[in-house]
This record gives sequence, C-alpha cells and structure tokens, in this order.
Amino acid sequence: MKATLDIIRRLRDTTGLKVNRSFGGFFADRLVQAMSRATLLDAVEHLAQSLDAGIEYIGGAKIAPFMAEATGPTAPAILHWMREHPSVVAMIASLRDEGDYADALAAIPLQAVEPDDSVVTAHPVFDIQLRVDVLTGLAHGADRKAGNATLFRRRSVITATGKHMALPIYAGNAVRGQMRDLLTDHFLAALGLTTDRSKPALALWAFHAFYAGGVLEANSKLDKELGNAGAVKADAIRDLRNNIPMLSLLGSAMGNRIISGRVQFGDLRPRCREWGTGDVRADELIEWVFLTRRDDHEGHQEDDDHAGMIATSEVLKAGTVMDGGIDVGGHATSLERACLGRGLHLLADRGLLGADNRRGIGKVRIVSDAIPDPAEYDSYLSAHKTDILAYLHRLGALCEQPALVG
Repeated sequence: MKATLDIIRRLRDTTGLKVNRSFGGFFADRLVQAMSRATLLDAVEHLAQSLDAGIEYIGGAKIAPFMAEATGPTAPAILHWMREHPSVVAMIASLRDEGDYADALAAIPLQAVEPDDSVVTAHPVFDIQLRVDVLTGLAHGADRKAGNATLFRRRSVITATGKHMALPIYAGNAVRGQMRDLLTDHFLAALGLTTDRSKPALALWAFHAFYAGGVLEANSKLDKELGNAGAVKADAIRDLRNNIPMLSLLGSAMGNRIISGRVQFGDLRPRCREWGTGDVRADELIEWVFLTRRDDHEGHQEDDDHAGMIATSEVLKAGTVMDGGIDVGGHATSLERACLGRGLHLLADRGLLGADNRRGIGKVRIVSDAIPDPAEYDSYLSAHKTDILAYLHRLGALCEQPALVG
C-alpha cells in the first residue's frame, strides 16, 4: 500500500491543474474516476493523466516499488480499498508530516480480495426474457457523482461465498419509465391528440400520471370519481383500467389512489464473471466517455468567455450483452398483455436506452422470443377512441381545448 500511496501523493503534489474549488474535494473526485479502472496500474495511469501531473518529477525511488506492488498479489486488495475510500485516500495523500503519514499507512485495514470465481446467485427466470445488446456504449447514471463525472449505476450484492461487491446494472425501473413515455405518446397519437410536450393535450396532473407515474395529491374530481377517505369504488377503478390499459399495466398514482401495475421489470445485468453469466470481469466492461458542451452563440466575439464545460460519464462498452426480463401478474388481462407487447415493440423499434442519446450513446438491440401480440391493444384503441376521449374529459384529464375533446 505504501508504494501506491507514495505515487499518488507525488502526483497530487506535482499537478499542473488550477481549480476554483476545494482542491481536496477535486482530488477525491479524480480518485473516484481513476479507481474505477480494471487494474491498479491502469488506475494510477489514469490519475496521472487526469491531474496533468509532472511525471518527470516522480523519481525512480518511488516508481520501482510501485511497479512491484501494482503487479503483485496485493494489488487487487489495494485497488478495492481505494475504490471504497477515495476521500480517505485523498486525506492521507495530503498529510505533510511524515510521522502522521506513516501512522495513517500503518492503520489501513487491508484485506485480501477473494478470487474472481465468487459469483452472485443466478438471475431468476422471467415470464418474458429480454436480451439487450449494447451497440454504441450505454450511460446510466448512479446516485453518486464525482465532480463533473457521472458514475454508472451499480447494485450492492453478496455473492454465494459471502463476498460484498458493487456490480453494474441497468435498472428495471428505468426500462419501465422509458416504456411509459413511449406508450403514452402512442396512446395520445391513437386518440388523435398531440404528443408535443410544449403544448400538452393532458392537464398537468394527468401529464404526471401518464409520463411519470403520478403523484399522490388531493384532486377533488379524481377523489370523487375513484373514492376518498379510505373508500374504494371498485367499478370506477375497473373503468379506469378498461379505458386506459397502459396505466393499468404500468401503474400510477392518481388523486389519493395508487393504481397498482400488472408487471414487474427486472434489472438488466451485464454478462460478466461476477454475475455468473460470462468470462469477462465486470470492471472490464466499463469505460469513460468524455463529452464537451459548448456555447456556440453566434454573437460571441473571439475573445469572449464561452460557457462551455467538460462532462465525463462511465458507460458500458459497445459489445456488452445484458440479460433481464419482465414478470406479468396473474391478474393481467389479455388486453393488458397486448399493451405490454406494444410497449416492447416500441422500445425495440426506438433502439435507445439510457442517457446522452443525442451524443450517440445508448444505441441498443432488444431481443425477446416471447413478446405478446399487440394487435388486440391497437384494435381496442381504434374501436373505443370516442369512449376513451369522453372518459378522459370526464376525469378532467384533458386541457380545455375543444379541438381535442370535440
């Protein structure tokens, strides 16, 4: 550990970067990005580049011990510890007193990393199995960020041998959300309503219910229609499910009611050694993509300041294959299953998942041999268009535009 921290400490001291924030926080962010690399050697290489460090000032007395440590048996354990504690690494590297530095090194609880044959319990079998082929890299942001860098989402898991790991996943709820958007646009278009979100056909509460799953809030018209103060109007709930199959399928909050969905979306797991579905290690599936956003306003003079910035994202590499699926509840009707089929076809036809699609990221191929036939759902919308529009108008779900409801 000492040889690695000596190098990191020296890289910190020889950086050529000037920052407008706390350098300690900036340095910790750079460590988070660097330590996501597959090996300790790659991590320090990336850190040196990201800090624009004066590598000619490092010195052979530090490089030689580091090379031995980075290629030795303790390298995986060192990398694992630094991934888990980047802020602590930054604090240790900032210590100026050599005695304090030595004491901190001696107190690091380094533990051996288990062999890579430790895997997670197998993915459950879904009613509808999905395979997603990543064609151009896939971005899916985690809750945690590192400065201007967005980390790929990971799930904390325990392997069959009790080992704790954080493995990349594409959240099933994100797939549900993207299907919800596509089915809503399809639903509105089938009714002859606009899908232009700058001039929405839906009232605000309905817009949230359709596109975002809704929010629980008082709505006198809805509460009167669906039930209030603990009362449930079964016939009214049935009418809602019959008139708006996509909301019945995916679920939504409307007024003070939560309308439960009929399907459960499983997370998409990249095929890798740790998930027990491949030969490649999980951290070898991840790379960093650097994006630049610039202000291209034509009125700028050459010497004006430009409002540009650099953003970086962790992405799954092109060629990665992910496995997941959907479970369909036993109460789902044939109409709701057909609606699910239409949603899956819309997702497959769009061929995009995740963030930064405008920058060419997120192109995918979605494959399944069990997609329900959407014909019944399409026919239903066509045959009941007038009744559905009248129902939406009665709920107050449509904007007051006679051209849309007449």
